[in-house]
Amino acid sequence: MSARRNALLWTGIGALLVAFVLFAPLFQAGICVDAQDTSRSYCRDWHTSLVGVETSLWMWLGGSGVLLSIGLLTGWWITRRGNPDARLPEAPPTERA
Repeated sequence: MSARRNALLWTGIGALLVAFVLFAPLFQAGICVDAQDTSRSYCRDWHTSLVGVETSLWMWLGGSGVLLSIGLLTGWWITRRGNPDARLPEAPPTERA
């Protein structure tokens, strides 16, 4: 594999790892609003990531699965293009009379 493809592959892996960490639900926040009429009082809580996006564990896992599958397919495609032995063999030439 060429140095350029190798660098591209490692850059992609690094970008995936950074995305996993930045969008992970790491912080929990919440708010409670009290009203004189108790039917109007409510509480709400949520999780946020390092970049401040509201997220949940299931959203993060689903997004990570999509990113991982795209990354694996791209990595497979890059390594396959760099390996000439991985290509399908050509049909042998036929003899002409």
